[in-house]
Amino acid sequence: MSKRIAFFDNSKAILILLVVGGHLLTPYLDDSRFLYSLYHVIFIFHMPAFIFLTGYFTRKASGTKYFWKIFTTFLLPYIIFQVVYSIYYTNLYQKSFAIELLTPRWAMWFLLCIAAYKLISPILLKMRASTLLPLSIAAGLAVGYFDIERFLSLDRLFVFLPFFVLGMMMGRREQPIRMPQMKWVAPIVLSGLFVIFYLYQIEGLTNLLYGTYVYDSNSDLLVRLIYYVGTALVMFLFFSMIPEGPMVFTPIGSRTFAIYLFHGFIIKWFLEQQSSDVIATVWGVPFIVIFTIFISAILSMPLFSKLLAFDRWLPSPEKLMSARR
Repeated sequence: MSKRIAFFDNSKAILILLVVGGHLLTPYLDDSRFLYSLYHVIFIFHMPAFIFLTGYFTRKASGTKYFWKIFTTFLLPYIIFQVVYSIYYTNLYQKSFAIELLTPRWAMWFLLCIAAYKLISPILLKMRASTLLPLSIAAGLAVGYFDIERFLSLDRLFVFLPFFVLGMMMGRREQPIRMPQMKWVAPIVLSGLFVIFYLYQIEGLTNLLYGTYVYDSNSDLLVRLIYYVGTALVMFLFFSMIPEGPMVFTPIGSRTFAIYLFHGFIIKWFLEQQSSDVIATVWGVPFIVIFTIFISAILSMPLFSKLLAFDRWLPSPEKLMSARR
């Protein structure tokens, strides 16, 4: 069993806290310029950073076990949670029941994208870095000309592909992603972005950061290119602030997948309650911090990760083949 590295668990722990906290903010963006700014600073880098880390640790991609792991870790949970969330939403929002496996619900797009990246990784790993990264950026730029309307989250898949590729390239060489000398610059840059978003309402910013922005003109292609450069910079600045040693929240980083999949049930329910209006008050940020930590701590308990261990519940491909014989 490989030894876990505290830096990466710290990174993932903070990122999943930002995911949960960001989802709490979503309905209140129009109620507060402060929340609007905070939300968009978070969304600049948190999902690209998660995707980058996934690519960073994708160094070998071959064999039956590899593809079986993709199915049990990403595709099977996607199918199950699409159905479960459909049932949940039907009761929570009093809507008609519908299962749309080709249209990811809420945060389920991430599972499809990671599964796709993993499936094509055997090809990506054989390509030269000098060719691969420009091709991935070109694909991300080109997809903005097509209105995909959430079908299989293909827009996000291509938009975020360069971050996966960048992580894979650096992971193959085991290049360090933490730049300690930049840790004092990071707060200044993030604070500056917060001020910019606070002062200026940028049209299309949310969809741009979601990866769902459809171009209105050719100049929007340049906007996405600027987004790639800016997001990569902010992402590495974020990593520069992460402590290398174990912290009190480090264990959360080893169970982010369970938190990601289950937190929607709590968040969606809470946002339907009148008490959720506290988020739009002066107590909003302290409440979000405390509630986010509480949710993440509960869902990081081993029980929830065990519920997702489908590879342990299902017979391996080898057993299935031997049973047929």
